[in-house]
Amino acid sequence: MSAASEAAVRYGIDLGLPLVDEQVFRNVVGHFASGVTVITTADSDQLYGTTVSAVSSLSAEPPMMLICLNRSSATHDAVARAGRYAINILSSGQGGIARAFARKGDDKFAGVGHTISDQGLPLLDGALASIECVVAETAVGGTHTIFLGRVAAARAGEGEPLAYYRGTFGNLDHALETAAYEGARDWVLRRRTPLGEPVEVATVAASLRLEQALIDSALIRLASEGLVQSAAGGGYEPAPLTADLADRLYGDRETIETGVIERYLADAPVEQLDRIAHLGDQVTSLHPTTPEDLEAFLELNMDFHAAIVGLAGSRQLTAKYRALNVTTIWRETFEPADWEHQLGPTFVPRLTAALSRREIPAAQAVVREQVAFVTAGAKAVIAAHGGRV
Repeated sequence: MSAASEAAVRYGIDLGLPLVDEQVFRNVVGHFASGVTVITTADSDQLYGTTVSAVSSLSAEPPMMLICLNRSSATHDAVARAGRYAINILSSGQGGIARAFARKGDDKFAGVGHTISDQGLPLLDGALASIECVVAETAVGGTHTIFLGRVAAARAGEGEPLAYYRGTFGNLDHALETAAYEGARDWVLRRRTPLGEPVEVATVAASLRLEQALIDSALIRLASEGLVQSAAGGGYEPAPLTADLADRLYGDRETIETGVIERYLADAPVEQLDRIAHLGDQVTSLHPTTPEDLEAFLELNMDFHAAIVGLAGSRQLTAKYRALNVTTIWRETFEPADWEHQLGPTFVPRLTAALSRREIPAAQAVVREQVAFVTAGAKAVIAAHGGRV
């Protein structure tokens, strides 16, 4: 009899009962706000790491921590072999690090500052706290292994923790506001409210399971960005994406990115430039042929450019840059046969090369060339759809 069956008999659980729908489960669990950690380990001189929120203190005597790792993860296997792991509790400005370690990849540490502790474990620079553990026991639950670790070392710094709520990173208040903004923005850009119709705040709030006041604030912000406009009967309605709006949004992105390069590239830490180059290599390796591929490409491409803006060290500026994203044009009009043309010349390798050499004018020139190319493509798509998307 399996462990699950034994538990079922012991506690009177009916294994024949239907399980909750996976999408329902993910949606409900997404309403739990949690801290964000990166679990790291070292095995045969190879470093491993993955973003995890399923972490908990287990006991104080002796000090023990619990982590849950998916058995499909390379980090899971490395922890199992090495018998040790570090919990890096991320600070509020490390959302980019969380996203980087959440992806599949061989070298997640490329461009990420870290040190090797006395325990031989990689500890991430800038983390709010770190806890190093030796595996004492393991258990299996579903697709995950539960590692129970005795704490061998721990340290903490100053700052605010990174919170995770419904797919959004930040401190908790910021995460709620960002969840409302991004949810309302996605609602508008995916035309869940059609052009010419008012956005029903109560409907959006109910769909996102957020307070209406948060949606009201999000719509005001979207109005300042030109993505919604005043409706005849009050409130807001989606604004059409036009050639003029594409010009403005992409132009603002160019201004931010070239400005950051002008001011911060010369003194940028090598680790950040290495991280940008690593993201650039990942972007270059992707060639979207399906809508799912396109989603991954657009997300990674945004992370690449946002990492460049991140050289300024300003969360507000990076958030502003991300808010100028109009990739819904590509999502909603994706045609595999046309996408190869939209990828254009090899902008990303040229840009990463110029950044690595700290060639400010050359890097700015590539950014301007790329923005001009992408803007022209966006305007062509808009024109093909009657001048309004």
